Amino acid sequence: MRNEQLDELDRAIVGQLMEDGRRPYRVIARTLGVPESTVRFRATRLIRSGALHIVAMPDPMRLGYDILAMVLLRATPSALPAAIARLRGLPQVQYLSTATGRVNLLLQIVCKDTEDLQSLLAEIGKTEGILDAETVLEFEVHKFRYGYLAGG
Repeated sequence: MRNEQLDELDRAIVGQLMEDGRRPYRVIARTLGVPESTVRFRATRLIRSGALHIVAMPDPMRLGYDILAMVLLRATPSALPAAIARLRGLPQVQYLSTATGRVNLLLQIVCKDTEDLQSLLAEIGKTEGILDAETVLEFEVHKFRYGYLAGG
């Protein structure tokens, strides 16, 4: 589903679900002034198309993970596909993207402790094609928003 195919009602439904992914369709329908069946149909269509994912977002610090960090990697371009496949498989890696600038891979990681972090960094270092790595520890999250503005 492309951006142009989302109308105002689709965006409003997404906005409601971003506020509370467990909000009942009947409540969304009442809020938006449309039939519940319309909300159910559109939400299902958005989910099936991959435009919308409804997930639980736990707080890693409250679940026993003491370390939250970004790892900035520079890899040879020819090694990127294999590096991505390997890094994607590491359980501590929560977010992985390619980028432009002085690094071409960004990872957000969570680790239980410094020993877990040290072990993970050793694993990352074994990844073929990695030329440089920088780890940036996060002390406190001041704003976290999972999702994008429903307005487009």
